[in-house]
Amino acid sequence: MLKYLLTKLIFISWLVLPAQVHVRDEPRHHNVFENEFVRILDVHLGPKDTTGFHLHNTPSVFIVLSNCKVSSQLAGEQPQQGANVSGNISYDPMKTDRLHRVWNEDTAWFHVMDVELISAKQKSTIHVVQHPLLKLLFNEQRVNGYDAELKPGDHLQLPPSASGYLVVSKETTSIDLRINKTIQQRFMKPGHFVWIEPGIGFAIRTRETRPAGFVILQMK
Repeated sequence: MLKYLLTKLIFISWLVLPAQVHVRDEPRHHNVFENEFVRILDVHLGPKDTTGFHLHNTPSVFIVLSNCKVSSQLAGEQPQQGANVSGNISYDPMKTDRLHRVWNEDTAWFHVMDVELISAKQKSTIHVVQHPLLKLLFNEQRVNGYDAELKPGDHLQLPPSASGYLVVSKETTSIDLRINKTIQQRFMKPGHFVWIEPGIGFAIRTRETRPAGFVILQMK
């Protein structure tokens, strides 16, 4: 009898508890880039669409790229309503595993970039970059995060970093990007990004008549 009850309990738990799919394997989290430092998951949800339950357990930077009313639900808990505000940038150390799902309550598209910091450990001592066009958002064990807004005529030049940079556009814009001695003209949309290899400096100048915003992650 006891064996029967235990088997039944395990079966019911299997039905109730969501499978622990890692976030990188959840179908609406698109793995668009990965190297030894970062895994970039680009997340798009149409109106009234939802993700499946998925597991976050890696320190991450979240970059919100659209205004959208959302709800989320931790496994075994009640749903919570909230709102994404375009341009919000946050770091989460993920000290506790998070198993949840998210759905779009809005008529607008949900767009968020989840940058997982997958380096096994800090590879070198990286100092905070001091530049008048940079606002330091966080200085964490694996990453320094900056917000940059370039007005017409501004020129942002950053020195080489031992573990590289990730540059993410927060809006639609056109830039001149100089890497070493090569200048590229790039058209950027929200979530478009450039990986700058370790040991290489770069410079950005906007080609627009309006300001351009970027998130810059300096890896460690």
